[in-house]
Amino acid sequence: MGNGNPSGGIGTPSMGGGGRGGRSVGAMPRMTWFQWAEVRIGRIQAVTLAEGEKAAEPISDKDHLKQILGYDTATARGDKRPVLVYFHWPHEDKVHGKLSTTVCSRTLDDEMAARWSKLFRCVQVDMGESLPKYTKMLGEKGQPLFVALDDELDVVGEIEVTKSGAKLRKALESTLKKFPAAVKALKQAERDHKAAIAQAKKLEKKKQYEEAVKVIDKVRFGDVKVTKSWEKAYSYGMLLAQKAERDLEKSR
Repeated sequence: MGNGNPSGGIGTPSMGGGGRGGRSVGAMPRMTWFQWAEVRIGRIQAVTLAEGEKAAEPISDKDHLKQILGYDTATARGDKRPVLVYFHWPHEDKVHGKLSTTVCSRTLDDEMAARWSKLFRCVQVDMGESLPKYTKMLGEKGQPLFVALDDELDVVGEIEVTKSGAKLRKALESTLKKFPAAVKALKQAERDHKAAIAQAKKLEKKKQYEEAVKVIDKVRFGDVKVTKSWEKAYSYGMLLAQKAERDLEKSR
């Protein structure tokens, strides 16, 4: 895209930001974590052209940021989720390090917040290695902060960094409502989950328990775990798995 390469770039998706403790939620095992693409935002680097090669149009700052935040690759994958950016300061930073450490070890180590994070494409910006010129274009304000961006990099929502995972969960839910396409996708997921439960019940009546488990597991272990039907699917799936196991034992 244009004449230039980003300095820094898209990192490998990571569980970064805490959430590895495996704590259970009620009777459920811990099963969801934040998954961040960790990036640093450096300057646009000029491309050395071969002799006779024609220079392309210079890349704009906006396109530079889109490259680094992974907009092009997300579009190619058909990933239409809004982008959640976390401006993360190094834990050793004298001013913001303590808060960053708390967020990573406590705030993000929350099952319900992590479930809502799956409805966003999460990008963590390394503030120790990123240029302020670019981070400020994304809504950074000199302190740890979450922002939700639309397709044009406009800030649609800001989420204050807090020590509470429950507050973050509520903020993510509220912020998602500002994206009509995301709301529409969530409603479709609810319909899909209801349909899956109905299909599994038909298979259960036919005593096709293993097939029923396969259908319901697509809901139980999918990325969308915040619909009203998901909780029903989770408990129902456990019941079906027990029936499938007993049926298997009888056949031995």
